[in-house]
Amino acid sequence: MHENLTIHGPAIAEEQLIDVYRSTQDQPSPWLVISDQVMGGVSSAELQQNVRYGSNCSCLVGRTRLDNNGGFVQMKLDIPPSELHTDYRGVFIELYGTAHDYNLHVKTTQLTRPWQSFRCSLAVQPHWTRFILPYEQLQAHRTEAELQPATIRSIAVVAIGQAFDVDVCVRRFGFFR
Repeated sequence: MHENLTIHGPAIAEEQLIDVYRSTQDQPSPWLVISDQVMGGVSSAELQQNVRYGSNCSCLVGRTRLDNNGGFVQMKLDIPPSELHTDYRGVFIELYGTAHDYNLHVKTTQLTRPWQSFRCSLAVQPHWTRFILPYEQLQAHRTEAELQPATIRSIAVVAIGQAFDVDVCVRRFGFFR
């Protein structure tokens, strides 16, 4: 599974990675698609189970459009509180897609507005890349709150801010010690 895997971020041993999601061929995807249509936008996307570069994955495929003050589509994964542990130091995600920048948005119970998140930008490429993100790399967006990892409730891969064809896939997501 890890042939030709590019790694961005600090060196973390495989045994320190704790999977919350790992794509399999025989399981339905737990990811949910959300678009700017919830606020009047016209972007569209769908979730597809796929095989990319030899790996099973869940893919967000669609188009972002800026009409009607829109401009985003996302695939979101809810994180059960039972998956969170105090010794975790950050998150990791393995992505594949057309070359474009996507955001990773982390939501917590601290946040009260839909536009608030802790986020970072990820340069996705047409090869599998593992992004290793210590909690300190997740920047508060439109909130004064500081990230409290024990309150994480969801993560999302987000295409946002530009009109473009979206094609991004996830094969693994989790935390690291």
